Amino acid sequence: MRRVRTKRKSGFTLIELLVVIAIIAVLVSLLLPAVQQAREAARRSQCKNNLKQLGLALMNYESSYNVLPMEKITFTTGAGKVDQTWTLMVLPFIDQQPLYNQYNFSVMWADPTQYPVTTARLSVWACPSAPPIQDRTDPNSIPAFNPAGFPAPPQGYGACDYMALSGVRASLYLVYGLPMPPILSLSVVNVSATPGPISQKENRWPCAMHSTKETKISEITDGTSNTMMIAEDAGRPGVWRSKRRIQTPGIVTSDGWGWADTGNSGAIDGATDDGTIVNSSSKATPPAYPTCAAGACPGTCLINCNSDSEIYSFHIGGAQTVFADGSVHFISENISAATLGALLTRNGGDIVGEY
Repeated sequence: MRRVRTKRKSGFTLIELLVVIAIIAVLVSLLLPAVQQAREAARRSQCKNNLKQLGLALMNYESSYNVLPMEKITFTTGAGKVDQTWTLMVLPFIDQQPLYNQYNFSVMWADPTQYPVTTARLSVWACPSAPPIQDRTDPNSIPAFNPAGFPAPPQGYGACDYMALSGVRASLYLVYGLPMPPILSLSVVNVSATPGPISQKENRWPCAMHSTKETKISEITDGTSNTMMIAEDAGRPGVWRSKRRIQTPGIVTSDGWGWADTGNSGAIDGATDDGTIVNSSSKATPPAYPTCAAGACPGTCLINCNSDSEIYSFHIGGAQTVFADGSVHFISENISAATLGALLTRNGGDIVGEY
């Protein structure tokens, strides 16, 4: 009698299949952070390259005109005075001469007639690590109007994640109990061309670039390699707070809505760790020093706590800056207030520590 031989079908049992799935899941969980880190490293490298281009543009501008541009330039036209920004002045030096030629310097940057220029998306002004423009608060959704009285264009302005540093305010020193720089090095906008009394109040010491005055390299007496010129201020016009990168709904920054905005500059005040309060020191007329009113300067966070005219990035651990010699440096969130203050001032006579 012949026996019938049964054929066993080869395959995975349910338990074997579950084990394979579990192993794949573990491998994915191990590889995913590495992939994300590699992507962020690439984005951070591109951001650094953007800043190198801007630093080189400013160096070429200085070579052409023997000065660094002021952050806000005022043109006198038939209709009166019109403010424009340093970002427009460097367009020819970042291969954007046609855009520069198309811009009307007799009209405010926010005028709708400027939209063909001001809505242009220029990659050199945008950090790849920052959220895309569609993920930032739209001023028209509030609605909000810029200081010139115009709404934002429906498609949004060309984003700008970098700002010129106009100074360091007294609050940085007062919060940490640090000695302030010499009163005579306070923002030189207060000093008349001829010797005489100082009449305008101020609360900041200037960085490499000045808010309303062109800067000669010789005026950066602390050294170009020791003085900051540009820093990240990413995510605008949305207001982002704390190192958790939380966007605050229903509000926008006071300026920096786009790369052509006249407000693409900021003086460093410091903020609370959650970013809800930005320090505010009172202005003073030299020889008196600025002060902080009771409760006006509670914040000890100097980097990545508030994106409204403060140093803010979407990189972990710090932000990238351009120095007055054109070099780019990553500045840690943990930098001491004394060292940051020394790097911000251009003529404070202070000694820069390690950073």
